[in-house]
Amino acid sequence: VRARAILEGKAPAAASAPAKSSGKVAVQVAALATDEKVRELQKKLQGAGLKSYTQKVATQSGGHVIRVRLGPFANDAEAEKARAKLGKIGLSGKLVPA
Repeated sequence: VRARAILEGKAPAAASAPAKSSGKVAVQVAALATDEKVRELQKKLQGAGLKSYTQKVATQSGGHVIRVRLGPFANDAEAEKARAKLGKIGLSGKLVPA
């Protein structure tokens, strides 16, 4: 939709606006392969006053990764505040459905 609007010379403002979440939101910080790396990251997050949780998911190659997430948050605004705190400790994250 956005690409078509650009090609047709129309302003893509409505097409490029981020979708607002109607449910709970989390901030995914990383997806790591080892428990050691997960513990290291969670310790860093805890030191910054950020509560995290993990989620183990299978990969296409038959292994698994462990997602490290913050939240869940009731709305995007709360999640963005947590993401701003991540930036202060040199990390980034993306908003995902919780």
